[in-house]
Amino acid sequence: MLAAAEEQLGKIAAAAQRARRPLRGREAIALRVGGIIERFRMAKHFELAITETSLTCHRREEAIASEAALDGLHVIRTSLDGAAMDASAAASVYKSLAHVERAFRSIKTMAMHVRPVFHYNSERVRAHVFLCMLALRPAAHARASQADIVR
Repeated sequence: MLAAAEEQLGKIAAAAQRARRPLRGREAIALRVGGIIERFRMAKHFELAITETSLTCHRREEAIASEAALDGLHVIRTSLDGAAMDASAAASVYKSLAHVERAFRSIKTMAMHVRPVFHYNSERVRAHVFLCMLALRPAAHARASQADIVR
């Protein structure tokens, strides 16, 4: 992304310096730069200087390095202490969240034919979610037993 953004910014800088029909005006240059920065979401990684007749850009190496140090790291926060759930258990619970989301999608779509119900009382909301989860239990059990048969 950095290289692509830098290439596009280089094209704008070249357009401002060309002999025939150069790109002129701080606003015109900034408008094009804004489009590139918005598309690639790289504003925090470049130092830009825009004048009436030129554009200069330099990479902010310290910002790039600090973000690169965080690449691939995920933070999972839980209210449980370390004795109740260790890091690997928290990660596996988080990954299983996709099953819960799929179940709620299943409830609300044609699979279970449950229409939206609007509750304003917190006890009724909890009861509604509880009933939906109870309705999903037989379907989950059937899916699990079918997976055992296939194996």
